[in-house]
Amino acid sequence: MNSIPGAVWRRRMQELARNVGKPHAPLFSPLVFGIAAQIEAIAVHEMVRNSTRLRKNLSELRRMLDLPAVVCAVPSLMELEALGVQVNADVWPPQPVPGTDFEMDGENVHPDVLLTSNRLAVSIDVVRQFAAAGHGDPVIAVALTGPATLVGQLRQARLGGDDEMLYELVGRLLAMLVRLYAEAGAHLIQLHETHGPGDAEESWKGALGTAGNVARFHRIPPLLVYDDGVPESVWPTQTVPCLSGTTAGTTPPRAHGRAWAADPARWGLLPGGQQNERVVTSASDVPADFSLAELMDHVRRACAVTQ
Repeated sequence: MNSIPGAVWRRRMQELARNVGKPHAPLFSPLVFGIAAQIEAIAVHEMVRNSTRLRKNLSELRRMLDLPAVVCAVPSLMELEALGVQVNADVWPPQPVPGTDFEMDGENVHPDVLLTSNRLAVSIDVVRQFAAAGHGDPVIAVALTGPATLVGQLRQARLGGDDEMLYELVGRLLAMLVRLYAEAGAHLIQLHETHGPGDAEESWKGALGTAGNVARFHRIPPLLVYDDGVPESVWPTQTVPCLSGTTAGTTPPRAHGRAWAADPARWGLLPGGQQNERVVTSASDVPADFSLAELMDHVRRACAVTQ
């Protein structure tokens, strides 16, 4: 799988952003982030606060798994923490602090304010370090929380406002984050939703469109990933559809991705180059305590027939 040069994969990601190019065997980029802490046998919350340590562990994990991509961020309340919402980041995955109200200030979405958040600053610095390492490997992927899920999290933090106001806020936030990651050198952006927009579909589409347009401006494909179990099949044109198990019957005609389960034991085999499935990822991060040896076996099995 990793015999294909990084430059080829990056060109393919740029083609995916424009919905062009010939079908090919997909980029295999499962969310294997927290499990990288096993390399040094440290807690994940310690690893994610040090850019040098995070880069080394992610790089070594990628080498062990022989993957063409490295994932430098996963949905983990990082966006909320950057906004100033109280988050318990001393556990993994991080948890919201119950019983706290959050008041939004217009300055919260300014990059100088966002980058005072340690986890976000470290993640972007790791992207920058990988990008500066040379023009070989890897494809640099970033998985962020989608707008519907972010709005739900902000409501849990008891931020007031109607759907239009909240989606306008998360649209600006995601657009800013996409810009920061793109300028740092990312090649693939994923927006992960644990639930759909419900009655706020138009406001949700607006937020997705804002972030997706920024990604495409930088020639980065913005994958929209629904969690397995979300009965959604809405694919705004500004994003690249990434189908989960529950959306198997709604395959779009355009180039798209596929989201496998977070449990590697449920993974299948990667398709060859005949389909228009350009990326295979996972709907969420592989559990940090999953056996690394077993993960290696599952990755090898998944890639066994890839052309």
